[in-house]
Amino acid sequence: MPVYIFERMSVIGGGRGRLVEHIRRKWAPHAEAAHGVRLAGVWATVGSTAAWPEADALWEMDDWSHFAKAMETTHPLEEQDSYELELWRQALDWRSSGHSMLLTATTFSPSGAQLRALVGPVILYEEVETLPGKMDAYHAALQQHYLPVAKQRGMRLFGAYRHAIQPNFGVNLWSFESWDKCREALESEEGDSGVLTWRDRCKDLLVDQDGWLLAAPPASLLRT
Repeated sequence: MPVYIFERMSVIGGGRGRLVEHIRRKWAPHAEAAHGVRLAGVWATVGSTAAWPEADALWEMDDWSHFAKAMETTHPLEEQDSYELELWRQALDWRSSGHSMLLTATTFSPSGAQLRALVGPVILYEEVETLPGKMDAYHAALQQHYLPVAKQRGMRLFGAYRHAIQPNFGVNLWSFESWDKCREALESEEGDSGVLTWRDRCKDLLVDQDGWLLAAPPASLLRT
């Protein structure tokens, strides 16, 4: 079962583009070559929907053995990976702080090349908190009842994850192939019978839910 790290990074001033390029061009190639850790996606939080300026990254490992080996060979950075330590120091010019979540994927989540093929211009990020012990039931309902609804709305599942340390917390990522598809989904949500039925079902499963949008930065530097 793949293991993931999702990072949210607070950006200093106009350094978001430089931080994204730093991750793409330096950090990701090194992480994969040295430790087999793959960059599954890097984004900019859409500031009109959540915190700003902010960058986000999703890192993929094969399983728990891969995670343990990667951590063993990178920590502490001062002793294990001097080049990554230097990358970390360089990133301080563009970020002020960050927050990481250790996640495990559901069996119906895409992974590997299949996952990277789903990267689109916009991602809907959802955080969910289930009632105690209800995460399995929530994911089963998500797979059986909401995936067909989401597909009709132009939403492609990028990943459905549970927090590895906080058992009642999870993350869903939905990919849109265009901003028009995203607009259509947001615009029609309140009147979509499938969405309303799903919300009713979630009343017995969720304590809380939040969401915002992530945008894929262009290949060149994003200045703001």
